[in-house]
Amino acid sequence: MASSSQRAVAEQRLASIRQALSAHKLDAYVIAHLPSIRYITGFSGSYATVIVTKKKLYFVTNDLYEVQVQKELIQHKGLEVIVDRDTWGALARAGVPSSMKAVGFDPGRHTHAGFLHMKKHLKGASLTPLAGLIDSLLLPKSSGEITSIRKAADITSRAYEKMLGMVAPGMTERDVATFLATTTRQMGSEKDAFDIIVVAGARSAMPHGRASTAKIKSGDVITVDFGCCVDGLYSDMTRTFCVGTPSKKIMDVFAVLYQAHMSALDAAVTGVIASDLDNAARSVIASAGYGENFRHSLGHGLGYEVHENPRVSHMNTKEPLPTNCVVTIEPGIYLPGKFGMRIEDDVVITPKGPKILTTAPRELVIV
Repeated sequence: MASSSQRAVAEQRLASIRQALSAHKLDAYVIAHLPSIRYITGFSGSYATVIVTKKKLYFVTNDLYEVQVQKELIQHKGLEVIVDRDTWGALARAGVPSSMKAVGFDPGRHTHAGFLHMKKHLKGASLTPLAGLIDSLLLPKSSGEITSIRKAADITSRAYEKMLGMVAPGMTERDVATFLATTTRQMGSEKDAFDIIVVAGARSAMPHGRASTAKIKSGDVITVDFGCCVDGLYSDMTRTFCVGTPSKKIMDVFAVLYQAHMSALDAAVTGVIASDLDNAARSVIASAGYGENFRHSLGHGLGYEVHENPRVSHMNTKEPLPTNCVVTIEPGIYLPGKFGMRIEDDVVITPKGPKILTTAPRELVIV
């Protein structure tokens, strides 16, 4: 069951959605995106549709989740639960669509088949695509959500430090990934946040390379990128280290990367525009001559998904980051055929600067 603080946050989010309904002159808004549904209702299952109206909250799921719904759902005022495998057929039989003349939805969160089914049962209603309406309301995380992300980040950090004590030449990338997966689960992680990245030597120049049977050699740069899950909320951390003495080139490039990372941390305050935060790191890397070797955005939001809004990108030129938004800061430099490296921290945006959740050493550790 949801705590009183969880219920209060969910009620505030629901009230914000209803304010948006009024602003856009809508009778209802249809939510098909499961993480968004969880933020509002507490439901953690894999099948649900929610319809928010000015006074009602219709929650539809199938009979596989009948017991789970009773345990998890936040009891919002006006909540009506429908358990049926034919979502829109059940809503139609209950007479719900007949009162909806103007309906909003996020076109990026509905399958084509789902949209057609919705449209069929909303004959006569105008359907208004409103991308990102829910996402923007969910950027600030509650204190409880931040606590869970912090716990996930702590497991990730401690597992990395344990891994540093066991990695050695002759091991495979997959050996390291298996150790991290096993250790984090033993420490309390519900699951891996994503397929664990472990890339060594020249393979480290692949930003999203997956752990392989390649063997680690003395002198290799190794990048590990992994995350944990606590209460359904995710962490995501990257660290770069060396097995054996690194070359001067490796040390020089890492110095640039570290400076870029620290510059971005300094800029991570409430109200910073996403593109400006990205540029705080990108400008350092570009000035050192590696601009073309930083191939991805600086970061992304964290929550019930590993990659949530906001996108911390040079292309996101209008979005300010609000207080208690949780984002990753992860600059990288990748030199094809040679090596690559990345540092990633999970941070909470505050008016006084970032609260850093990932505590493992971000320096270039040599093992």
